Amino acid sequence: MKQLMKKIILTIFIGFSLIQIQAQQCDLIDAGDDVTVDCINNCTTLNASYFVGLGATTETYSVNAALPCPIPPSGAVTPTSITTDDVWSNTINLPFDFYFFGTGYNQILVGANGVISFNLNNTSPTQQSGGYCAWQFTDPLPSTNLFKNTIFGAFHDVDVTYGGRIEYYISGTAPQRKFVVSYTNVAQFSCNSMHTTQRIVLYETANVIDVQIDRKDTCTSWNNGNAVVGIQNDARDVAVVPVGRNTGPWTVPNSAPELWRFVPTANQSTISFDTNWYNDATNALVGSGDSVNVCVTEDTTFRVEASYVDPNGQTVILIDYVTVYFNDALGSVDLGADTNQCSNVPFILDATAVNATSYEWQKDGVVIPGETSATYSATQTGIYTATAILGVCSESDEVYIHMEPIPLVDVGPDFHSCDGSTETLIANVSNLNGDETYQWFKDGIAIANAINTSLNVSETGAYSVEVTNNIDCVGTDEMQLTIDPYPDLDLGADQTVCPDDTASIVSNIDDADTYTWIVNGVTNSANTDTLTINGTGSYDVILNLDRGTCSVSDTIHIEILSPVMSVPNPIFYGELEVNASGGLPPYQYSLDESSYQSSNYFEDLPDDDYTVYIKDSNGCIYISLPVHVTNLKFPHFVTPNGDGYNDTWRIENTENTPDAIVYIYNRFGKVLKRMHTKSSEFWDGTFNGYPMPASDYWFSLTLPNGRLYKGHFSIKR
Repeated sequence: MKQLMKKIILTIFIGFSLIQIQAQQCDLIDAGDDVTVDCINNCTTLNASYFVGLGATTETYSVNAALPCPIPPSGAVTPTSITTDDVWSNTINLPFDFYFFGTGYNQILVGANGVISFNLNNTSPTQQSGGYCAWQFTDPLPSTNLFKNTIFGAFHDVDVTYGGRIEYYISGTAPQRKFVVSYTNVAQFSCNSMHTTQRIVLYETANVIDVQIDRKDTCTSWNNGNAVVGIQNDARDVAVVPVGRNTGPWTVPNSAPELWRFVPTANQSTISFDTNWYNDATNALVGSGDSVNVCVTEDTTFRVEASYVDPNGQTVILIDYVTVYFNDALGSVDLGADTNQCSNVPFILDATAVNATSYEWQKDGVVIPGETSATYSATQTGIYTATAILGVCSESDEVYIHMEPIPLVDVGPDFHSCDGSTETLIANVSNLNGDETYQWFKDGIAIANAINTSLNVSETGAYSVEVTNNIDCVGTDEMQLTIDPYPDLDLGADQTVCPDDTASIVSNIDDADTYTWIVNGVTNSANTDTLTINGTGSYDVILNLDRGTCSVSDTIHIEILSPVMSVPNPIFYGELEVNASGGLPPYQYSLDESSYQSSNYFEDLPDDDYTVYIKDSNGCIYISLPVHVTNLKFPHFVTPNGDGYNDTWRIENTENTPDAIVYIYNRFGKVLKRMHTKSSEFWDGTFNGYPMPASDYWFSLTLPNGRLYKGHFSIKR
């Protein structure tokens, strides 16, 4: 007994530990969903995936939560014999052998309370055709009080007499059929307003079991609302139950349907699938292996066939189909009808096709290099073919274009004519047919009655002629006639220029064709609108100017002044006289280059060096050489103490007037000393041999020109 319990607990633990959510797969082999490709990406990879459990035997199972599968019937849906509460159905034959806990079966019983059993003759509890199907239970799986060799999905007390249907049907084709037992909207016992919709699905070949619950209400007032999902073996000592779905009250709302998948796990072996892919329409092999890359240019259905040997030694071939839809989004090409076209007007061919990404053009079957746009300008006779391309898709059309020759017209080159002239324009046609018509235009506007081969003109304008031949092809040519206005040349007023400056003569016309300058009768080599002249002197300048077909002249006189020559002459104490010549008198004079005077005489100048600035009436400025101006210096004190410094007093800078008389007075006006200004005479601060006291003393000096100087100084002792 202890060993049995250990086995039971271990089996349940293993079953629960393997629970995980699996991605949806409802067939033994799945070639994937249909896909759509297009002209740009017309290739896709097809992948085959295989159902869980293939190649394993059914002695042990795992249970996994999976996504619910749509399982449509392949044929008729058959009601069971269950029309009353709590009964087993009549024996139902399976369409294929199904293995359950290691044994193969081909018959089942369907219980009214959500179970199917492979045991057809059990008495306790009853599992017999038409017998009583127990409803009351409290044990969890595994349990000897519950049905043997049974799929519980979900087992709880329901009553079909209060509504709903219990049916079975087959889905799919061999060897991938599914046998489905369906409980649809079956009422709960005692709680008749509550319902259950669920299915138990048996998978051919894989021996996989699905319990799919769309809705299960819970009637807690009856049998405590107990329900269970799971599978139990014949000995009732092994069961596999999803977590949370063993015996007890639980609910599955219709907003969250469940699918529990019971997968065989015993004796698992690595199945070697021989997988091949075919074009289903042509039966052509397109690739082998679990994945294959296919490229299509039309809707194509592919068939995948995977064969393997099952554990019973039988070869099984699994088949699925997938369609690759081709979305050809490229529009058609229409180049229009064949056309006759005059050769002077390119014929624009338009091959625009919806969604096209590039184009190819051909002329007479030869590819035109570099032409990849939607339009092409045809200029030659030929058959033109346009192909619009979108990835692997292409659409083409062709058209014949005949290019008629146009009249070849030449009205000559552009030219200029001077104002007042009349010119004759002639339309020369090199390929005359003899019946051409003419029309002349000025600046794009037709000239009335100008319908001859020639035209006389005297105004500036763009002149053109249209020549039309007998098939209405028009040739044209244009020339520009420019009537040059008579130039109004003006070199400006005569110029007077300072010495060392440059005279610049500028023509007011800067767009002449040629400039010929003549200076004092000599032609200058400069051919520009500006002439410069250097050097003192007088210049008569002539400019002969040509512009277009017109010529004109003007004259200007240039005077470049000679420099002003100046002689600054100091004439007496603090006096300076400047003599100037040259330049353009009269002059102005300055010793500081800012304050000018019209007089050339300066006086009361301190003893210093001076530079004279002279500005003539043309504004030219000249600078003299530096000159020194001498002025008298009157000492302010004397210290007759015999130390050799300032012992005597005399007026300095009087060498030019040595005979001038100086008088020295005391404060009372008494003359203390009379002496000449010569350098040998001075006052030693005495009077009649007596030293004069320290005090202020006065002096006066009268120059020969009568100018009088007075001042005072001090004796310091």
